[in-house]
Amino acid sequence: MSSLLPILVSHALVFMLLFSIALFGFIIARRLVLKRQDAVFESRYLQIEQDVLRAISAAEDSAAVEVAERYRSRRKILTQVLIDFLDLIGGRGQAVLKVIFDCALRERCLKDLRSPFLARRLQATRLAGLLTSAPEKALLVGLLQDKPIIRLAAVNTLVQFPDEGSLALVFQAFEQESCPNIHTYTNILYGAGERIEPYVQACLKKGPPVEKLTLLIELAGVVPLPALYREVAACADHPEKEVRIKVAKALSKFLIPESYELLEKMSGDPEWEVQAQALKGLGKLKNPAALVILTRGLFSPVWHVRYNAREGLLNLGSLGIRRLEEISRQKADKFASDMASMALEDFSYSRLG
Repeated sequence: MSSLLPILVSHALVFMLLFSIALFGFIIARRLVLKRQDAVFESRYLQIEQDVLRAISAAEDSAAVEVAERYRSRRKILTQVLIDFLDLIGGRGQAVLKVIFDCALRERCLKDLRSPFLARRLQATRLAGLLTSAPEKALLVGLLQDKPIIRLAAVNTLVQFPDEGSLALVFQAFEQESCPNIHTYTNILYGAGERIEPYVQACLKKGPPVEKLTLLIELAGVVPLPALYREVAACADHPEKEVRIKVAKALSKFLIPESYELLEKMSGDPEWEVQAQALKGLGKLKNPAALVILTRGLFSPVWHVRYNAREGLLNLGSLGIRRLEEISRQKADKFASDMASMALEDFSYSRLG
């Protein structure tokens, strides 16, 4: 038995060596195959992309039908090309993409929306913006209960439809989402513009959680939606700093004269971030009554507060310029005098330009 042990060990070592060589060979071969597949995909992608561009430039839809027929067997690559084009073109281009989609990809897209495979559902959901009929769009509603990445894709697709029912579904999904991707939802909803106003208003009145509240207030400001001034202003005393910052930012975008008193109050907030945004809003209102508040802001120990105060004083015209000249000459606060001097220099350069 002891004499067989060396033989068994040697055989085991040979087996492990051969197995390692085979595994190494398999890994290399797989990488070469994948590299080849990527090269083929890229080459065909570029060809399809060029043909789609030619179809968009053509006067007749027959060119789009020809592209669809030519690449019907290349559904995966054609799908990716159309998805990439969807985010880049509109008008005539969108109509051409729809012709290609209807001729070559519609049935496959509808099938993949029900696919058990995540990757297929995701790609089909991103392409579903080219669907038009109500029964087809209804499939997207079911995807609002899918995995997070599918839900976001469905929301992004629904918001592209012009009908109000689709937008209502988007906000319904937003309200039901327990941990929404704030950045993604901001980008998606911002793209819908003023259409979101009644839905944002309804959500604000429901008193959403802090994360959703800050998103809604930010949207009201960046769109902007000044008709929601009352709902936004009601959050000016919110205990969360981030909410108050968003309120001050939104008010500075609304440019409503009635917001002066509220911004004046917020300029005294205990948090410097809120102060800075409130001073920015006061400066944009260009109300001479803000002279004292903006002057006080220029003596803040926080650079951002001083900077927004100086911008506000510049917005007041000659009244603010004279105040900046006075502050630049005082010796009690070097930081304030430096900021005032830089403001005057910038003002002089802008006049020369």
